[in-house]
Amino acid sequence: MSDLNPMEPVIYRERVRPNFGTFAATTALLPAITLVSEPFDFRIGLVLGAVLVFGIWLALFFFAPVIQVSGTHLAAGRARIPRSLLGKIREVPKEEIFYERGPGLNPASYKVFQGTVKTAVKIDIDDPQDPTPYWIISTRKPAQLVIVLNSRT
Repeated sequence: MSDLNPMEPVIYRERVRPNFGTFAATTALLPAITLVSEPFDFRIGLVLGAVLVFGIWLALFFFAPVIQVSGTHLAAGRARIPRSLLGKIREVPKEEIFYERGPGLNPASYKVFQGTVKTAVKIDIDDPQDPTPYWIISTRKPAQLVIVLNSRT
């Protein structure tokens, strides 16, 4: 479901899913649950483990944050803002991501992080009524998102 006006076409959309390693790591729950249930019946553990792992995979896949850009709005995660209120937009490279998400992060900023994605976009907000100084959004395609946001279509 789109957070933007349904009458307005989406010009950029990205679901920022975790990397493959995250999905692989959750698979470790299968043998763990099987071992814990072994005194009762290992088959119960296999079934419960498989259901749990599959459920976690579905949650990781479908609850990953979505970035959408239309001609007039940007939506990221659960927030939406008119593009007319966006200020300076810049790509945050891999070398700076730790600083931007950690010691350099303003607590008042709006954050949409995907921990396994090592690139982001930082967007200043030019709205005197909004106490949020900027948005920082994890994205696998930072250069493309910056280009789309800087274009005034």
